[in-house]
Amino acid sequence: MYADAVLSVFSQRYSSARDKFINNVETSSIIERLTHHPHPLKGPKNEKLFCDIAWAGNPKAENIIVLISGLHGVEGGVGSAIQADFVTRYRRLPPDVCVILVHAINPWGFAWASRGDDQGIDLNRNFVDFESELPASKGAEIWKELEQGKTDIHTVAQDREKFDLLSEGQYEQPSAPYYGGKEPSWSRQLIEQLVAQIKPAKRKQVIVIDIHSGLGPYGFGELICEHDVGSQGHQYAVELFGATVTEPSLGTSSSGLKFGLHDYYWHKQGDNICFITLEFGTFGTQQMLQVLSDDQKLQQKGKIDWSDDATMEVKHAMQDFFCPDQKQWQELVLFRGRQVIEMALDGLTEHANHNAR
Repeated sequence: MYADAVLSVFSQRYSSARDKFINNVETSSIIERLTHHPHPLKGPKNEKLFCDIAWAGNPKAENIIVLISGLHGVEGGVGSAIQADFVTRYRRLPPDVCVILVHAINPWGFAWASRGDDQGIDLNRNFVDFESELPASKGAEIWKELEQGKTDIHTVAQDREKFDLLSEGQYEQPSAPYYGGKEPSWSRQLIEQLVAQIKPAKRKQVIVIDIHSGLGPYGFGELICEHDVGSQGHQYAVELFGATVTEPSLGTSSSGLKFGLHDYYWHKQGDNICFITLEFGTFGTQQMLQVLSDDQKLQQKGKIDWSDDATMEVKHAMQDFFCPDQKQWQELVLFRGRQVIEMALDGLTEHANHNAR
């Protein structure tokens, strides 16, 4: 069991999560570089918003692990806790490994307790080629049926095919969930800048771990792999993480096939990329759709009044669903987070030793 002091790395709210992360980074012996990337907008209490990127270990190392939190803003508390815990636990890293911690890649969504960004974009559907024809989806139609009362959340949650269609991503209706946008978002552009800094082609191996929450059984950290089955990236994911790796294309995952995933951008960077999503389950699909629906309706009203009781009820429900303030859940998250990072570090070390033989 973890002591309360260890679990103190958790916070549902952006400002306190960032404070904990920065404080731990600034007192860490392994951080070599820290950059702050200001978002053009501010938080609900007029606070400045940043995505902070910390480089642990030698930035020129041949092997890289990228640990990302908050792509879906309100989910940021989970990844932030794992990142803050990481920098407090490690006093040194293997000389050929650098761990890059991308904290709150969607700071606006984290601060405003929304899944998307300030434009209503689901950033995990935003990585498409906007100069080509955008994918067609039935997701917006299913959302319209929900709004018109032709179907209900319980029905969609229980119908896996309908839920997968709803959540696959759509590019027609900004007011509906899972909207992928019309252009690259602020967060996507920052990811692209980071990749240009990393220069994956010049590294031996790059492992990306993107931390999310909401799907799957309570407290379980599912490792979701979107690499083509049989590809080098997929083979390496299984080699690193074993039988717990799931594949949406094979129907073994709590997640279905999607358009415009963050994964796909990294896949294009080379065969030496292994991208994995670490998804922590909470309270089930039906409750998730309910809190997302309530927040979506709130967004449609326009400017959000952070002092309004009804607004805060919706926002607190979002935070409680995606980052539960429950000791048991937090313990499961930290255990799995530590385990996955250890497996990645061990895998890089074993990979290097094998190649040296």
